[in-house]
Amino acid sequence: MVLYAHTDPDHSDPEAWQALDEHLREAGRLASGFASRFGMGEWGHVMGILHDAGKASDAFQRRLMGDPQKVDHATAGAKEAVARYGASGMLMAYAIVGHHGGLPNGMGASDIGGASSRTPLCERLLQDIEPYPGFSDMMDSGCLALPAQEELPLPLVPGRVHGIDDPETPNHFSFFVLARMLYSCLVDADALDAERIMSPEAARARSACDRASLDELLQKLLSHIDAMDVQDTPVNRARTAVLNDCLGAAGSSQGLFALTVPTGGGKTFSALAFALKHAIANDMDRVIVVAPFTTIISQTAARLREVFGDGNVLEHHSNYDLGSEGAGGYAQRLTAQNWDAPIVVTTNVQFLESLFTNKPGKSRKVHNIANSVVILDEAQTLPDPLLTPSLAMLEELTFAYNTSIVLCSATQPALEMRWPYGSEPSDIVTRADELSEAFGSRVRYTMRGEVEAEELARDLAAHRQVLCIVGTKGNALSVYLATVEEAVRSQIVDGREHACADGIFHLSAFMTPTHRDRIIREVKRRLEDNERCIVISTQLIEAGVDIDFPVVYREIAGMDSIVQAAGRCNREGTSDPGSVYIFDLFRNGARGGTSPWLDMLRGISDDLIRENDDTMDETLVKPFFERRYQNESVDAKGIFEILSRADIVKEGFENIPFERVASDYRIIEDDTVPLLVPFDGESCAILQELRLAEDPARIAMRAQRHCVSIPRWLLFEYQKIGATETVGPFAILREDAVALLYRSDIGLLKPGEEAPELLFI
Repeated sequence: MVLYAHTDPDHSDPEAWQALDEHLREAGRLASGFASRFGMGEWGHVMGILHDAGKASDAFQRRLMGDPQKVDHATAGAKEAVARYGASGMLMAYAIVGHHGGLPNGMGASDIGGASSRTPLCERLLQDIEPYPGFSDMMDSGCLALPAQEELPLPLVPGRVHGIDDPETPNHFSFFVLARMLYSCLVDADALDAERIMSPEAARARSACDRASLDELLQKLLSHIDAMDVQDTPVNRARTAVLNDCLGAAGSSQGLFALTVPTGGGKTFSALAFALKHAIANDMDRVIVVAPFTTIISQTAARLREVFGDGNVLEHHSNYDLGSEGAGGYAQRLTAQNWDAPIVVTTNVQFLESLFTNKPGKSRKVHNIANSVVILDEAQTLPDPLLTPSLAMLEELTFAYNTSIVLCSATQPALEMRWPYGSEPSDIVTRADELSEAFGSRVRYTMRGEVEAEELARDLAAHRQVLCIVGTKGNALSVYLATVEEAVRSQIVDGREHACADGIFHLSAFMTPTHRDRIIREVKRRLEDNERCIVISTQLIEAGVDIDFPVVYREIAGMDSIVQAAGRCNREGTSDPGSVYIFDLFRNGARGGTSPWLDMLRGISDDLIRENDDTMDETLVKPFFERRYQNESVDAKGIFEILSRADIVKEGFENIPFERVASDYRIIEDDTVPLLVPFDGESCAILQELRLAEDPARIAMRAQRHCVSIPRWLLFEYQKIGATETVGPFAILREDAVALLYRSDIGLLKPGEEAPELLFI
C-alpha cells in the first residue's frame, strides 16, 4: 500500500499525489543542506525524516481521502526522536511537534494575552496518538535511513566564556538558538517540498529566479561609486576615506564590527561595500541590511535597486508592496518567505523578532541569516528593554553561525560591558579624527531653552527653509497649526488652505506611508529648487532620510536623537555652519507632554548639557548611553535570565520556554491595529480590490501602504461614531468619513478634532 504525504492542488488525482517516503527523504535532504552551513547537517536530515512520521497512520491516510476527522501527525515524529536519540531527540522534538503550529514550551502553558497556548511538549509526548506502523515498515524496508544514536553529533555549543555574574555557571542560551535554527531549517524544507507538489507554479517561479553572484554585485557597486559625480570638498574626501577603510577591513575574518560614521558620511554604500567584499572573502551567502524605520528602509532599498536591479534586492517589511501582478512581484513574494536573495533590506522588528518567534511562517527565513553579513543600521535603536537578549543573539550568530554583524551608526550606543559574552566589536573606520574635522564643523548648536508653541511658530515662519522635529504627534500637530496661523497672519501664505501648496508641511505616523512618501518627495524637490520649505515633523524624519536643511529645530530629546536631527542640517558641508536650535516646548506655561520614557531620555540630556556649561557637544553621546542603560532595565522581561539558567536543560532539554519567549520578545508592544484609509485613487482601488477578493488577507501587505497604525482604543472611538467598517480582516475608514477625519495636510484626525475651524483642506 502506498502512503501519501500531500495531495495534488485539486485533491482529485491520486496518481499525482506525493508518496510519504519521497517527502520525508526530500525534506531531510533540504533540511540537511540548510543545517550543514552551521555543522548540523545530520540533525537536519533526521528531523526531515521524522517530522511527518504520523502521516503513516491509517487515520491520516483516510483524511487525505476526504475524511473530515483531524489527525495529529506531528507528535509521532517527536516521540520517535526522543525514543531514538534521548536528550538530543528532545531538542529535535520541539521543532518536529511544532512544525505546523509553532514551537511550544517544554513545560507549562504560557499566558499570552488571551490567545490559546500551545500544549507543552512534555504533555504532547505523554498523549496517546494514532498508531503509525507504516513508518516502521518504511524503515525496515530500507526506504528511509536514520543514524544510530552514537553516530549523531552532539548539539552545537560554541566554545566561549559563559555567564555574566557567575562565570562558573554554564549558560544554555546556545541550545535555545540552536533549536531555533534547526526549526527554521525544518519548516523551510517542509514548505519548499510541499510547494513543489501542491503549488507547482510557485515552485517553478522560485527556481526561475536569476540572481547575480556577490562578486558581480560588488563590481556593480564599485562601478556605480566610481561613476558618481562629486565635488572635491572636505566632506566628500572624508566619505572616500570611509569607503577605503571599509574595503580595507573587508578581508577580516568573520565576526563583530562597528562602523561609526557621522550622518552624511556615505555609510550606506560604504557599509555595503564592506559587507559584499567581506562575504566573498568568508564564503558567505548574502547581505542583510536592517534598519529601524520604514522611511530608512524604503530609501535604502530604492537606492540599492538602482545599483543592483530589482531581482537582486528583496525589500521586506509590513509597508512594502511586493506587487500583485507579473513574474517579478510574484517571485519577490516567494523570496520574502525565506530570504533566499543576495541582498535583503528589512526592519529591526522583522529581523530581531524572527530570531525569537515560535511561529513557523516567521521562522522560515532564520536559517538564511546564518552565513550572512548583517548590517544593523542606526544601531542605537536596539530596544532598551530587550537589549541583553538582543546582544546575546547577535553574539551567538557570530560565534556559531558564520555570521558577521556590523553595528552601523553616527551615534554608536555605549555597549562596552553590555555584551553578555564579552564581545568587543572591531572598528572598521581607522581615521576618526579626519572624520571629526570634516563633519564636526557642519553645524552650530544653540540652546534656546523654554519656548512657547506660538513663539516657535513665529521663528519657523520667518525661515525660508527650516525643519522642526518634536517628540510626539500631538506636539507636531500643535506646532504645525500654529505655524500655519502665523504664516497666514504674516501674509507668507494666502490662506490656510494654501499652506501645503506654499511650502508648509506636517509629517507624522498618523499619515499613511504612501502619503508621507509623497510629502517627502515634494520636500526634497523644494529644497533642491530653493523654494520655501517649512517642515514640522515627529522623529520619523531624523534618522536615515537623506534630506538637507540649512536650519533645524529639535525639541530636547535623547542625545542620539539630537545628533541625528543635526544630521539633516548642512549635510554636504558646502556652506557656513548650519544652525541647530535645541528647545524645550511649552504650551500655556506648561511643558509639552511626552511619554515617561521620552521624559527620562530628555532628562538625561538636560543634565549632561547643564554639566557641560549649557553647551551641546556630540561627545556627550557616549555618557548619555551609559546613563540611559543604568536607568533602564535591559532585560525587562527576563528573557536572557531565563534562557541562561541551568534548569533550561533539566532532564534533557525539557524546559525551554519557546512560546513564552516569543510572546515576551516584542519590539513594538503597543496594542495597535491598522486602519486602511481610502484617501486617494490608489488606496480607493485597493479598497475595491479588497471588497471583491475571495481572500482579502492575501492583499494585506499591499494594503499596509495605505494604513495608519492606531491604538485599539482609538478604533473603538471611531466605531462609536460609525466612521469605520470591516472588510475581511481589515478595519476601514468609511469613504464618507474620510473627508471629515483625514486631511491632506496632517493625516488622520481623532474624533472631536474634526471641528469646523480646522476643516480648511
